[in-house]
Amino acid sequence: MNLLHMKYAVEVARIGSINKAAEELYIAQSNLSRCIRELEADLGIVIFDRSSRGMLLTPDGEAFIRAARDALRQIDEIERTFKARAAQRRDDAPCSN
Repeated sequence: MNLLHMKYAVEVARIGSINKAAEELYIAQSNLSRCIRELEADLGIVIFDRSSRGMLLTPDGEAFIRAARDALRQIDEIERTFKARAAQRRDDAPCSN
């Protein structure tokens, strides 16, 4: 599973439209659709029901998006924690001339 594809799926779920999500993400709609299809194929589930009204979450999709949001929050927290540690080490480093 590709982390970027997971982020894309969360964004499509948030917006409810693949076209609008593609605009928000600054990628082509066709590329975003392909990424979502690849994610669904990798997981063996259908995340979205596609309709003229937009992208609606399936029951599997609802469970996946909940888990994906949690995972992405954890990844953000890990990144913040270790970037803060690295910044602190740089600030604590003795000056050398």
